[in-house]
Amino acid sequence: MENSKLVTLLKTFSKDEIKEFRRFIDSPFFNKEGKYILRFYDEVKKYYPYFENKNIGREIIFRKLYPGKSYSDVTMRKLTSTLQKLAEEYLNYIYYSSSGSIKQIINLSMLRTRRVSNLFELKAGEIENMFDSQDIKIDIEYFRNRFRAEIEKINFYLDYHSQVKKLQQSLQNIQEFIVYDSLINILDIAYNVHIGLSTMYSGKANIVLHYLENLNLEGVSDILKKSTPHSYPVFELFYLRYLSIINFDEATYYKYKKAAMKSLDQYNRENQFTILVSLQNFCIKKFVSGDKKFTGELHEIHKIMLKKNLLLIEKEGFMSLQSFRNFVLTAVAVKKYAWMENFIKKYEQKIIPDQRESAYAWAKATADYEKGNLEEALSRLQKVKNHHFLTKHDIKILTLKIFFEMKDYETAIAFADSYRHMVENDRTYSDLHRKSHTCFAVFYTKLVKLIANNKKSDLDFLKNEVSKSVTNSKEWLLKKIDGAKNA
Repeated sequence: MENSKLVTLLKTFSKDEIKEFRRFIDSPFFNKEGKYILRFYDEVKKYYPYFENKNIGREIIFRKLYPGKSYSDVTMRKLTSTLQKLAEEYLNYIYYSSSGSIKQIINLSMLRTRRVSNLFELKAGEIENMFDSQDIKIDIEYFRNRFRAEIEKINFYLDYHSQVKKLQQSLQNIQEFIVYDSLINILDIAYNVHIGLSTMYSGKANIVLHYLENLNLEGVSDILKKSTPHSYPVFELFYLRYLSIINFDEATYYKYKKAAMKSLDQYNRENQFTILVSLQNFCIKKFVSGDKKFTGELHEIHKIMLKKNLLLIEKEGFMSLQSFRNFVLTAVAVKKYAWMENFIKKYEQKIIPDQRESAYAWAKATADYEKGNLEEALSRLQKVKNHHFLTKHDIKILTLKIFFEMKDYETAIAFADSYRHMVENDRTYSDLHRKSHTCFAVFYTKLVKLIANNKKSDLDFLKNEVSKSVTNSKEWLLKKIDGAKNA
């Protein structure tokens, strides 16, 4: 039962959700199966949040529910299936309860189809005031929801010929909303496609990129700025984010950052996180391409994310492994070791459970390595069983660095050769990352062999090669080459 779909789902629940889900099951309105489901849940939730206890087996739980009876796998399967369906229904309930404007628009649609005209107009006014309020938080669905609300009003006004002026106004409004919704969503998709192509995976350009390449975005921007100045800042933010990855220049980045910081509090929590991650992505890409001055900028972005409590995807939830990894790597790059150790300690338990082992081992080993505790660092890495794809390269590279510092050159050369082959066959990484990691393995091997064979005269040539290349851990390689020359 430990690896069942039900347990996988329950692992994602926060402490408050675990409690609320019990009340959900306890309601006969939602749970029509009876109290036995509640008793089953009470036994299962004892093992929250990790559900790793050996006593979570089906037969053990069955004996607690039905003492003295022979085990029935059919009964346990039915209990598990029913509770899983209720958990899925609970997620629907959470989504609807927290959907805000969507819930209001659904209510508006129900009033229209039931032809409750007085309540419809009252609700339509409330929704419009809600959208125009300074308190509303903008998200990627903002203009789409305004479009949906306006559609309901248009359909309502079509039934009442006396509402011609209101109909005309709604027809005017809907043009703005559909244009903005289309553009910001297309820009959002295009940005994420470019990030995917340049960082974590290989892929090909798609129809969205071709569409934008043939669209005069600068001209569109001018039109929107003049015709809809009240909505333009939203488009501008998505447009500048897109340009930051296309142009990849400092001027566009700082223009985007200025717009982002100015309007950040107008967006909901999820979009604030997305905006700051996009600034992070720019800095990381600059860092990978060799521009080290953006490391400090990246660390400042990370501190803003922490200050605004945006690291956790949801309140009382987990953080992404990628965020955890980026924070640690950046802290190392700017030599903020004490800050890094405090960060690891504070957020270790917030890593998703099935990713925690490799991420924590790598992070702690990184701290040990920087403090010179090489054997302890190596021991941590060698015990890792679950190699997540985001940390497997980090673990291999750190292991190579440890072998170098320990002067275990024979093991280092063999390990580097094995790692090089792994990188060359890894299609989950982009060409840029694969080339960067391959270069590191090649340069690392050359360096180790030159030191082992005492060929200092060739170190200058190697240094020149490393300096001109895009390689992982370039600064580390250059530092070790200089150290070998002066030894």
